[in-house]
Amino acid sequence: MRLIILLLLPLTLTACLRFRVDNLKNDLLFRIPLGSTPDTWEGVVVNQVLTNVPLTLPVTGNVIALADTRQSIIKLFDRNGRLEASLGNPDFKSISGIPHYPFRFGGIGIVALTEDGDLVVQNRISSKGLEVPPGQENLYKSYSGTFSTSGAAVLPSFLVQISQKGVVKFMLGASGKNSEPFRYIESIIAGEGDKLFVYHRIAEEMRLSYFDEGELKGNIRESALPVFTSPEAKDFDITLDRILPHPEGEYVLASFSFFSKKDKRFKYRKIFRYTFGGPEDEFVKEIQDPSEILFSIRSNNEFYVWETEDQGTSIRLQVHDREGNHINNKRLPFEPPRGQWRETYTDADDNIYSIRIRAGALEVYRWI
Repeated sequence: MRLIILLLLPLTLTACLRFRVDNLKNDLLFRIPLGSTPDTWEGVVVNQVLTNVPLTLPVTGNVIALADTRQSIIKLFDRNGRLEASLGNPDFKSISGIPHYPFRFGGIGIVALTEDGDLVVQNRISSKGLEVPPGQENLYKSYSGTFSTSGAAVLPSFLVQISQKGVVKFMLGASGKNSEPFRYIESIIAGEGDKLFVYHRIAEEMRLSYFDEGELKGNIRESALPVFTSPEAKDFDITLDRILPHPEGEYVLASFSFFSKKDKRFKYRKIFRYTFGGPEDEFVKEIQDPSEILFSIRSNNEFYVWETEDQGTSIRLQVHDREGNHINNKRLPFEPPRGQWRETYTDADDNIYSIRIRAGALEVYRWI
């Protein structure tokens, strides 16, 4: 009997570890006042809802960057909500005692921050002479936080890597420094050091390009992924849900949904691993629940799967190891009212952030 108990003990411990849930607490990092003065961030309120909040806010150290495309500037705030500096529009009337570094952006799009604190700014080429199809909004005239991804018009842009004091490091195009412009960018992810990942479109194809210090190291083309020509493609309609790079650029994880061609119903989701050196895929995990979604990759090769709990009042992040084994859970409980909370996202340093709009301020929390 004692032998049986000893043999079962490791299994019991493993099961307890697998289903353990660590309840995280939110720590307020930034509280940026909303307003119309130069030292605040101007929020656009529609039907009592702030509508122009970017999906993710770039954070590094003690600085957060907020883009104001109305005035074509980027404002840098410290943790106390004080404006530290601004850069952009040379005609911007700066505040006494707060430095402004002039740079003429054509039109600010997505903004990211590198690990060393440099800004990576999507600089849209001037819209002069651009014909906008009837019924479509001119995205060049959109204000902060309006990130439409379904426009038919081409929006060519370069990425500008610029220091917080306005020193331009380089201009980045689709093939590297000083190359042809990106035609459409959906997301920009800053990795470790000067690594940068850009999910963008060339012609009609989406691809994830990997740059290091402005040099193109490789890309992964959506159309070349083997899953779309696998035997399963005969019976299933397969769609790419998410493709996420490891912060060090070693590989990416891509999540796909499989829908039956017979009844169009969701059947399962699969996660594969790819490298930038080749199209071969490595199966990692199959997910049966359509509400469970690949969320992010940690630098230690673990990855999170997002699961909504309690009708959205909390989130459970399932922790999986490199092989796809479910090893732990982290719960993010949102304080009511839930409607104040916005996007939840991570960075290359494995920090988890959430955005909240409360009492006339934009707040950024880190979960610890």
